[in-house]
Amino acid sequence: MSVKKDDGSFAERVSSSYRQLSLAASHLNLVSDELGKSIVVLDAALKKLNLGISTWSRLDRVEDALGNYTSRYLGYAKVNNRWGIALRTVAGNNNQPEEATVEEWLFNDAPRALRIEAVEKLPDLFENLIREADNTIRKVKAQTLNARHLAQALSENSGSDSRK
Repeated sequence: MSVKKDDGSFAERVSSSYRQLSLAASHLNLVSDELGKSIVVLDAALKKLNLGISTWSRLDRVEDALGNYTSRYLGYAKVNNRWGIALRTVAGNNNQPEEATVEEWLFNDAPRALRIEAVEKLPDLFENLIREADNTIRKVKAQTLNARHLAQALSENSGSDSRK
């Protein structure tokens, strides 16, 4: 037994739905562009700081009983040779960590759903950058002291060698 469809009604529904979808897509692209502009401003401000350090914060992790997982991250990192606010997904299995798949994007190049999820975590990113900068400062100071001692030892040795 076949059901006869009213072709006019079907075509009208599809046409009407497509028009509505087109309007929604235009609006979605406009609001996404506005979000992107804000991120460009944040990126420019961070670029001026010339931090040269990266950090990642986990947004979410989903794992099943077999150890398969997917994690999403917000960070500040060098992606495709450009520093910026970035997003990353990692998918794999806990039993085979070397086979994990990692995808990274600068923020405005990432999938829209991931960008939306990450926005509310931007203050956390800035706090992580502060902590990472403080840790890096301590490390650089310690290594500078080591390098200074080494340079001093070498200069003392080379001075005594020239007197022989």
